[in-house]
Amino acid sequence: MKLINAKNFIPIVCICFTVITCGKLLFEKIAGFTDRYYTENIFTVLGFSVLITLILSVHYYLRKFPFLLVFIGQYVVTVGIVFLAIWIGSKVSDIAPTAYWDMFYSITIPFLGGAVVYYICFFWQIRKANKILEKL
Repeated sequence: MKLINAKNFIPIVCICFTVITCGKLLFEKIAGFTDRYYTENIFTVLGFSVLITLILSVHYYLRKFPFLLVFIGQYVVTVGIVFLAIWIGSKVSDIAPTAYWDMFYSITIPFLGGAVVYYICFFWQIRKANKILEKL
């Protein structure tokens, strides 16, 4: 059962982007933090939204593997791509000494949130399909 396809990819990315951005802004408001790199960070959130949605959409092709292995693999690939981007960025310009830790937290929270929503919807759809099959 494919939940993310070509028709709904952009709307899902937009929803993820909106939720993550609103969460970021709310957290910053509560913490009293002023983001000096606001524009760059908004585009980073957009990139995270596309990356996480793309990696979660690959689940359909990996369904023959155990769920836990796929979930951990998706997380490792996501963090690996982000760390690779940081490493490449460090060759072009200076980065903060805590850049890897900052991005680790910045990618882990949205990934886990998105994965929880995705897999709850996925297993709910499977359960719904099984009930329909039982009725037949």
